[in-house]
Amino acid sequence: MMRTFFTFEISAGKNRDNRRRAAKAQGAKAIRQRGVEHREVSTEKGMPVETKNTNKPFKSKPVIPSVHQRKELLYAMAETGADWIMLKLGDVNTLPQLVGHIHRFGKKVMVHQDSIKGIARDKMGIQYMANCGVDCVITMKAPCVKYIKESGMFAAFGFFVIDSDACRSGLANIKEQQPDVVILMPGTIPWQLVREIKSEATTPIILGGLMTTAEQIAGAMAIGVAAVATSSPDLWNLET
Repeated sequence: MMRTFFTFEISAGKNRDNRRRAAKAQGAKAIRQRGVEHREVSTEKGMPVETKNTNKPFKSKPVIPSVHQRKELLYAMAETGADWIMLKLGDVNTLPQLVGHIHRFGKKVMVHQDSIKGIARDKMGIQYMANCGVDCVITMKAPCVKYIKESGMFAAFGFFVIDSDACRSGLANIKEQQPDVVILMPGTIPWQLVREIKSEATTPIILGGLMTTAEQIAGAMAIGVAAVATSSPDLWNLET
């Protein structure tokens, strides 16, 4: 009887392992069939987790809607031609649903590390955002750039250009950490300074903060920045 019991346990364990492998393979197949640009599939509590390939350079249309409210998000998704949305609302519970809605409208999601309530500003928090399907994470913490890239997302390093010391420190971090894109704040810093940072960083530049007019965005595009992030809905469909 004891031998029969152990034989049953071993057989049941093998069956469970086979079911897990089959579920993982089925999840991977479903991801490939959806045509999403992913290269690796891992599991988190039995669910497939999509890991993106960010070998491609960061690209964006000139204006990135910076969204703080749900009604703004609906407008940005349904009524603009933007390909990225900078999400500054939600929490640890609502982030997966928000990301899913944005993706269904064919747009990518950029999340500021400090804007989503309840998510730790560390490696585990970054991995959680990757598991939610976030495409790009903005961080003000230079060491986090490495974790973001390792998680398969675009890494955006942001810093405030408040004086020469901040500029030197920011450039040093960019050269050391090699983010995919840099966000300079506020966007109203002198164009000459933007040019200098752009030439030294050799990284796509986004300007964010206090960008409220079409003239400002046109000026930014004229000096070669990749995009401007703005919270002004009137500018979200601006063609430059």
